[in-house]
Amino acid sequence: MQFLRELSMGEIVSRLAAFLLYAALQGFLLAALARAMGDRRPQHDGRLSLNPFVHLSVWGAAFAALFAVSWVRSIWYDAAQSRFGRYGAALVTFLGLAAMVVLVPLIDLLQPLVLLLPRTGSYAVLYVLDQLQLIAISSVLLNLLPVPGLVGGGFLQALWPNAERRLRQAEPICIAIVMAVIVALGFPDPTTMGLPLLSIG
Repeated sequence: MQFLRELSMGEIVSRLAAFLLYAALQGFLLAALARAMGDRRPQHDGRLSLNPFVHLSVWGAAFAALFAVSWVRSIWYDAAQSRFGRYGAALVTFLGLAAMVVLVPLIDLLQPLVLLLPRTGSYAVLYVLDQLQLIAISSVLLNLLPVPGLVGGGFLQALWPNAERRLRQAEPICIAIVMAVIVALGFPDPTTMGLPLLSIG
């Protein structure tokens, strides 16, 4: 298939490693922001953690490896606990995605430290960091969509805080549609969309 055109095993492994970092950061940021706003539900659900396996989506991992775009497992919020009520979920969603954008150029600051490693190891780590930057920006663009199963599903939780059951039921269908569209059309390369200013790569 075309989307497997030039992917080497090394590139797939590097993207999976980058995905684990992305999942850990994105999931933790969302849970930490919710906790800061008074919503303890993500913490009680075990999401206030930098353990990537708490946050990862299996399909998100597969699409990170194949298309360099991904998502984490849904986080559910409690409007009754948030200082901002029903709008807390929307605020956490927006700030969580914005924080990932901010982290992208900051990743470059790690390069001098990585270069202290043995040459072969440093090249491998630098490539994973490059993939992390690419996956992070691509994923932020995708997860802005207000779709159940994506981070942007938090916007729907803000609109309908009492519709969790329906949103959960819609999630598999919505994610299947998102995956089908990406497989059929691909996903835009953020480095061609005016985003090199974020110092990707």
